[in-house]
Formats: sequence, C-alpha cells, structure tokens
Amino acid sequence: SIYPMVPGHEIVGKVAAVGTAVTKFKVGDIAAVGVMVDSCRTCKNCEKQMEQYCVEGMTGTYNGYERDKKTMTQGGYSSAIVTDERWVYHVSDKLDMAATAPLLCAGITTYSPLKYWKVTSGMKVGVIGLGGLGHMAVKLAKAMGAQVVLFTTSENKIQDGLKLGAKEVILSTNLKEMKTRASSLDL
Repeated sequence: SIYPMVPGHEIVGKVAAVGTAVTKFKVGDIAAVGVMVDSCRTCKNCEKQMEQYCVEGMTGTYNGYERDKKTMTQGGYSSAIVTDERWVYHVSDKLDMAATAPLLCAGITTYSPLKYWKVTSGMKVGVIGLGGLGHMAVKLAKAMGAQVVLFTTSENKIQDGLKLGAKEVILSTNLKEMKTRASSLDL
C-alpha cells in the first residue's frame, strides 16, 4: 500500500513518557529529534558515531522503515514519536521550540562540516546561497570566528547576508564582480 507522508524531521517537544531504561530524560523535559532515529549501531561507521553512513542504512525519522523493515516511521507531524534516547537531544527550556527546530536539519547539516574541518578564528569560509542551509552556515561560521564570504544570486539578499554575519557578499550573477572580487578572496 502507498500512504501519503508529510516529512517531519525537525522535531521539538515535551517528553510525554520514558521507558524504564531511560537515563537521559524525564517526563516534561524539552527534547529534540532530528532526521535519524536508528541505525544498526554495530558496523564500523556506527561505532565511530557516523550513523548517517551506516552500512545497513540509517533509519530515517519519516517515510522509512524501523529496523524490523515492516513498521513505517511517521515523522514529526505524527501525534507522537517514540525512539531510543540515543537519538534524542536536550533543549533548554529557555529556547523557543519553533525557532530551535531548524537546528535539527539545516543547523546540523552545516555545523557538521564546519566542525569536521575545525573552522576557527582567522579562517575564511565561503557560503553559496542564503536559504535554509546558507543562513545557518553564515551564522555558525561567524560564531566559530571565521571570516564569511557569501555568494548569492539574489541582490535582495545582500543586506540579509551582512546582517547575519557575512563579512562580504558577492553577487554571483554579476560576472564582473565574480571575476574581480571572488578571484582575490583566496578561499
């Protein structure tokens, strides 16, 4: 059978119940679940906490199957989600839940490579595009101390890029600007 599925992979809410083996959470805690809810946990990639590269395939939050290969995952638009605490993250009760949710997709997608490449003060980071991922990349790279150069096709996003922390914004549809400014950046 085919079921309609609405993706929901930026999940933030209150813990409604916990199992007897749960140690990280209690009822009422604010918690978050991202795009993954399980993996084989035993392959070489899972053992290195690189579950997104699980040899058997990671279990997605929505439109996938649990490890039993029968039960469909329902995502964040379902009435509730049940998962192992390994895949759940604490969220401060001082944060707005709706504003925190994007950290679970665009946030981690851009944070992960910045962390992997050990971005720090004095480095330059180029960000292409100021959309869901781009705005998070600019903010995170700036917070890590990098000099951020944003490339955008939209002239109306130049000021937004600067407000978010880009040191420079280059309009990539302007060939002259790309040749003169981008070639001198040493990215």
